[in-house]
Order: sequence, then structure tokens, then C-alpha cells
Amino acid sequence: MWFYIARRVNLFIFTVSVLFLLVFVMLNALPGELATNLSGVKNPTIAQYDAIVSQYQLDKSWFNQYISFIKQRIHGDFGVSFSDAKPIYDEMLRLLPATIELCIYAMTIALLLGLPLGIIAAVYYKKFGDFFLLGTSLIGYSIPVFWLGVIAIMYFGLDLQWLPVAGKLNLLYQVEQVTGFTLIDIYLSDIQYKQLAYQDAVAHLIMPTLTLAVIPAAVVIRITRTTMLEELNANYIKAAQARGQHPLSVIFHHALPNAIQPVLSQMTLQLSTLLTSAMVTEVIFSWPGIGQWLIQATYQQNYTIISAGVLVCAGFVIVVTVLSDILLIATTPRRRSAEYGSV
Repeated sequence: MWFYIARRVNLFIFTVSVLFLLVFVMLNALPGELATNLSGVKNPTIAQYDAIVSQYQLDKSWFNQYISFIKQRIHGDFGVSFSDAKPIYDEMLRLLPATIELCIYAMTIALLLGLPLGIIAAVYYKKFGDFFLLGTSLIGYSIPVFWLGVIAIMYFGLDLQWLPVAGKLNLLYQVEQVTGFTLIDIYLSDIQYKQLAYQDAVAHLIMPTLTLAVIPAAVVIRITRTTMLEELNANYIKAAQARGQHPLSVIFHHALPNAIQPVLSQMTLQLSTLLTSAMVTEVIFSWPGIGQWLIQATYQQNYTIISAGVLVCAGFVIVVTVLSDILLIATTPRRRSAEYGSV
């Protein structure tokens, strides 16, 4: 087990090093002064320019510049924004929780919908229920996120006026940001009418969360169906059925615990797709997260924000993938034995 963790840590270090290298090469290739692209300081004074050169080792070899770039970013120095000269690190701390909140809720809904529907599709294999769920999941996977979000706004927000179409919370509720997670911040606040604030926050969450959850839910349905079919045809399931166990007991006590592990493993691989879809969703619903911030920075050609966003989002995906992989190995004896057998 420890040998496997060491292998994953080495892979993590190598992957992060390559990520830093790609971002550093990108900053060198972009138009403009490298000192400005690295620090975000436009039209620096002579003293500022000398400080940047010393900070990033720009007067030394390319390798020294790369190492200095890594050190600065690891210590949280991402420079300042081109547009308003605000520290990028502070902006990311303010905006990133909103994106993580949206992704967590979307992933939770995807699992809550996809797991039972995938089980139903496997139980009714090659019957109407199976064909219907497969077709529905294919449609859900094929629908573009931006199109689905616009349709949801037009129908549920503008025509029926059931749900708000933009933002996280009505401006009437002045909630101080503590964690960045809206529901938690409302709980920690001392505002009046907390119940109404909760209702308003949930109403703002419904459309962007469901829009973002459609594609991962479709993926969960198809993966759950496949893994459940493999488990239901296994010998230990046939033995349990021969002993006269109840069909629900066979499904939920025997087949599902083994079938759910590949689903969770695949969902970590969907995290990068989920973050990409979250950026589009945030723009459509004016959700104040890091995705909308990065897209605005792209329009403004704000290179320091773009590079910082790439590092943080990609680093977040890498960390979650490695940790989930280690957790799955630790909790799944069958997968652990397979990994050890390949060493």
C-alpha cells in the first residue's frame, strides 16, 4: 500500500512539474514583456522592474527562471491583475469556493440520479426501461451545456418566472462571505430572515446546478449500467440467487458495493469536464465563480489571471484525482490486489 502511495506521489510531482513548465512556456510565448506577463505590473517603474527581474531571476538562465516561477506560485504569489492591479491570489480565494460549491452540488445530483437509474437499466436489461434510459442518457450527454442553460432561463426563468436567472443570492440579503459557500455563509451569519435567505439561495442554485449535472448524470447512468451488468452475471451473484436471497438484497448488498467503485473512479476523471462545463454555466447564469472570472480575463487578454487560473484549476483536478485514486485503492481489496499484482 505504501509503495503504491509513493508511486502516486511521484506521479503527482512529475505531473505538476509538467503543468508548471507548460504554463511557463506559454507566458514566454505570449506577446509583451515577460516581466509584465509574470507579475501583471503594467508599465513598471525602474525600481519595480528591477524587483521583478530579481524575483523571477530574469537575468539568469531559463532553468533558473522556471524554478523561480515555481517558487513564487507555490508561495501564493500569482502577481496582480492587468486591469485593476488587485492581487490575483486574493481574488481566487474569493471566487474559487463558488465554483467548487456549484461542482459539488452538481456531482451530488448526478450520483443521486445516475446510480439508481443505472441500476434500473441493468436490472431491466434489453427491455423498454433499459432502452429508454440509455436513449435518455445519450440525449443528456449530447446536449450542449450553453444551449440547455439558455433554454432553462427562457422557460423556467422568463416564461414561468419560477426561478431567478442570475447570481447567487438576492441583494436584499447582505451575507458576509466567510467560507464562500452560500448556504454555509447564511448559516454562520446573523442576518434576519435566515429561512427566506436559504430559500432564495436554493432557488438561485437550482437551474445552474441541474444544468451542470446533466452530463455527469448521463455518464453515471451508463457506467453504472455496465458495471452492474458485469456484477449481476458474476458467479457470486448467481450463488446468492441460488440460496434464495431477495432480489433487492442481491442488488444492494452484493452487486452494488462492487459496482460502485468503478463509477466513483470514473467520476474523478470527469472532474476536468465538469470544471469546463462550470465555466460556461457560470457565464450563462452570471454565477460569480472562477470560471466567469477566467473567461472575462480571456476577453481582456489578462495573461496573469489566465495563467493563474490554469494552474489552480488543473492543479485542483490533479490533486483530487490522486487522492481519490489512493482512497479507492485503500478501500477496495480487489483493486488493491490487482495493482499489487502489476508491480
